Amino acid sequence: MWRYAVVVGMLLGFAGGAMAEGPQTLQGEVVDPALYLRENRHGPEVEDMIYDAVDGGQTLALLDASGTLYLFLGSEAGADPNELLYEHVGRKVKVSGAVYERGGLKGIVITGVESLELEEAQAVEPPAAPAPSTSSTP
Repeated sequence: MWRYAVVVGMLLGFAGGAMAEGPQTLQGEVVDPALYLRENRHGPEVEDMIYDAVDGGQTLALLDASGTLYLFLGSEAGADPNELLYEHVGRKVKVSGAVYERGGLKGIVITGVESLELEEAQAVEPPAAPAPSTSSTP
C-alpha cells in the first residue's frame, strides 16, 4: 500500500500544479509575450507590431500590474486563444477563466473579457462645467 502512495505522490509532484485553480478574474494589459520578454515593449504605441505578430500566429498574453505574464490558452486543441482578445491588443482588460500553472509558467483559458479602457477614461475625465445662464433679466 505504501508503494502505491509513493507512486501517487511522485505523479502529483511531477504535475507541478497543472490543475486549474478554478475560475478567476484577472486584470492587466493584452501583450505580445515575445515583444514584452525580448524588448520590454507593450502598450498602445506598439499596437501595430502586436497585430502583425498575432496575424503571424503569435499567442497573446496578459501582463498584470505585478509583472506576472499569463499566456492565453485555447479551450481545446486547435482553438484560437486570441479570438476574444484581438480587438483589445495593447489595452487594459479584465478577463475571467481557468488559470493553470506549471514550472513557473502561467496560463488562462478565458471565458470572458471586458475592456477597462472606458472605465479609466471616465475616471480621469473631469466633470462637465455647468452651462452658462442665458436668462436675460433686467
